[in-house]
Amino acid sequence: MIAKILITGLPQSGKSTLILKLIEFIKTQGIHIKGFLTPEIRKGNKRIGFDVIDITTKERVKLARIGDYKTGYRMGKYSVFIKEFDKIIINLEKNKIQAGELVIIDEIGKMELFSSKFQNIIKTIFSSNISILATIGLKLQHPLKDYILQIPNIHFITLNRHNFDHVFQKVSSVLSQASRENSSLFE
Repeated sequence: MIAKILITGLPQSGKSTLILKLIEFIKTQGIHIKGFLTPEIRKGNKRIGFDVIDITTKERVKLARIGDYKTGYRMGKYSVFIKEFDKIIINLEKNKIQAGELVIIDEIGKMELFSSKFQNIIKTIFSSNISILATIGLKLQHPLKDYILQIPNIHFITLNRHNFDHVFQKVSSVLSQASRENSSLFE
């Protein structure tokens, strides 16, 4: 069984926190993971941007910062660093995702979707025999989201502040089941 899990929810609903908790669970299952995280960058109590961290290599690059950095990409008050982000995507492509690995993408969002390399790898992974756990904005309107939602057997789960534990249990159960049904899947 291949697990294709897409977690959605409003901003601040706990999607990234859920991913971090699931990574800890996944480590206990011996599942090999690749992908990236997009943590907030804060200065005091103020969010000033986002970084991207490659889960495998731990490489960290800027995704977005408040201000006009002349990157060629903007979203609201943020300049988006697509050239830096594409380095992480190229690493993911170079490290050849294998059947049996789990790819974690936090997140499929407006900033990330400025990258055509990112869009292509998301299409490839979701249409392949590779397991994926990803987050996506609830209100995101983009053809890639429409494409993903039409793929058969997607576990599309909405997270909110009240169902965090339930969603964690559901996703960890799907991942465990996938691992049990095909023990070579995650080796």
